[in-house]
Order: sequence, then C-alpha cells, then structure tokens
Amino acid sequence: MNQFLPSQPKRARMDTQNQQPPTNNNGKASASLSQESEQQIVQDTYALPAKSAATLIIVFISIILYILILYKVELLEYSRLKIESILNILNEIFRMPIDDPVFRNLANSTTILIEDLVKFNIPASDNVKDLRIISIYLSDVISSSSDPTNLSPSLYLKNLGDKTYDVGKYIGSIYVSGSFTLDELFNEFQDIQQNLSISSKDDPLLLIQKEETQYFYDKVYNLISRSKDPLLTQKNAQYFYSRLGQVLNLITRFHGKFVKIEKEIQDIQKLYRGYNNAQGFSNIINYINENESTYKQIYDMETVQQKLDIERRQMDQLMAIDHEVIRIKESLNLYKNNLNDFIERIINLINRKIITHEDSQMLSEVLNSVDKAKEIWKEMDVSENNRLFRIEN
Repeated sequence: MNQFLPSQPKRARMDTQNQQPPTNNNGKASASLSQESEQQIVQDTYALPAKSAATLIIVFISIILYILILYKVELLEYSRLKIESILNILNEIFRMPIDDPVFRNLANSTTILIEDLVKFNIPASDNVKDLRIISIYLSDVISSSSDPTNLSPSLYLKNLGDKTYDVGKYIGSIYVSGSFTLDELFNEFQDIQQNLSISSKDDPLLLIQKEETQYFYDKVYNLISRSKDPLLTQKNAQYFYSRLGQVLNLITRFHGKFVKIEKEIQDIQKLYRGYNNAQGFSNIINYINENESTYKQIYDMETVQQKLDIERRQMDQLMAIDHEVIRIKESLNLYKNNLNDFIERIINLINRKIITHEDSQMLSEVLNSVDKAKEIWKEMDVSENNRLFRIEN
C-alpha cells in the first residue's frame, strides 16, 4: 500500500515518416532507432485504435440507451446494472479516466460517524466519580456498627467506590480524546477539501439535479466529454494518502479508548451484580435492612435509605452505558475499515480519478458537521448539562 504507481511515460511521437533520424558529427544518419523507441511506437500504434474503438463503443451504447429512454423502456434498474457493468469493464481494459466517488464515499462515511458521536449519551465523568462518596458513606455506616469479624460488606462498598471512580476517570478520558479527535479531524478535512477545491472546477452537468431518465445518458456523456477535467496526480495522491493516514491514526487511538473503557465497565458490572455467587450490591441492601435496628442508634436511617436508593438507581444507569460504548466502538471500527479502503483506492486511482466540484462540495458539508459536533462534544462532560443523570443531593 505504501508503493505508489510510477507516472506514465511520455508518449512517443507517431509522425515518424517526417521525423529525421539523428545525425552524428560527420552528418551521417544513425543506422536505426533504439530498441526502446521501436517498442514504444509499436505500443502506441496499437493503443490509439484500441482507445478509438472504446470511444466508438461508448458512443454506440449512449445512442442505444438514449433511444430506449425516449420510448420509456421499463426495467430501468436492470438496465442501470447492465450499463454499469459494461462501463466498468471498459474502464479496466482501457484505463480510461473515471469519476470514482472515493471522496464522496469518504464524506458520507464521515457524516455517519459524526451523527453517531453527537448522539453519544453517557454520564459526565464527575457525576460518576462522585458516586464513590456515597459508597464510602455506606461503608462507614456498616463498619461502625457491625461485627468486627464481618467486614466483608464494608470492604465491598469501598472496592465498588474505587472501581466507580476509575470508570469516571476513563469516561473523562473519552471526552478529552473525543474533543481532540474532532478538532484534528476538522483540520485534516479542511486541508483535504481546500486541495480538492484547487484541483477541481465547476461542472455544470454535475450541478444540475438529474432526473432518473437521464442517468444513462449522463453516465456515458461524462466519460466522453470530461477529458479536460483534472485528474488525480501522483503528487496529489501522496498528499491525500498522508492526510487520510493521519485521520486513520486519530480514529485508531480514539477507538482504543472505547476498548479500554468497555473492559472497565465489564469489571464493575461483575462487581455490582455479584456474578458467580459473589457478593453484589443487592446483598448490601439486604444486609443494611436486616441490621437497621443496630444502625439507627447512630445514624438517621431515613438518610441512610436515601443514600442507598441514590446509589442503586445511578449504579443501575451506569451499568447500562456499555450499550453506548459498544455502539460508538463499532462505529469507529467501521470507519477505520472504510478509511483503509479509501487509502487503497486513492493509490490505485493515480492519473485516473477525475477531480470534480462535487468532491469538494461534499467535503465542505462534512466540515460544517464536524464543526458543530465539536461544540456539542465539549458540553457533554459538563455535569449540569449531562443528559443521562446527575448526582442527587
């Protein structure tokens, strides 16, 4: 993937009849052309008729399709697939310029990712970390009035509080990493869009809203009429390859944050729910209720029950955020795979991909989406603005 295709050699002149052979200092003509020149001439001699034949085939297909469209032939979708297949075969055989939608696909894929990110809904990090305060309070209640030989419930609550605090730190890391990723994503896409804008030019045909019945005609017309449109040069491809590589690195690091927090959430779920006959939070509730007569000699049991209910409700919500974490993790993973595909396609499209105004326009729309997402993401870790829960007093 790191090796770019070499630039195409300059075509040798075909007017060999009028071309004078090179002479030496004595005025004598060289005996013959070099072997390399002869091979190039042979290749060009066969290449021109082949490309002319391809053009004639495309023109013929366009005429037939135009006639079919005039008579409103049915089965448009079937015909669409047929003409797509024929044009793809011709493109591969004759290496003709193509309007590959790689940059539009990149824009669409990025838009889907951004839509997923702005819907991300988990607690603010401080809200989660503050749950440890309640765990320690309940631990103190139990330890101050319990049998010194039975410290298991008290130690469990301290352990639960520490684990909750760790999850809160990971959530904070997610929010910080997300803000950084969106900032850098905006910068990278701005550079890509600006370079595409310089390379492209307005194409009136692409800016007109096409009707379904003109699909085939436009498809063929574009291939014939766009020979003067700018192509993706090796220099441009190297630049876009580098920029998308940076985007891939950003997304990979961000994805890693979700892999880590998923593991932390799984650990605290086991601790809270008490898997494999281990003590869980429900055991703590039963233990406090069973020993209420002992605790009420020291503590206001209404306050204790209130704290216990708060801890239970908000821990239940915290246990459910794994669905959100997995959703974003899978979305990022899909985007990573798409980026690898886009990078590979760009390498294979050197001197073939037509740079269009639509490429630049769609990436410009993505920039607006990313810019809005940056502002939304910055507000997600503010406790007062958090959408999932707030710590109750």
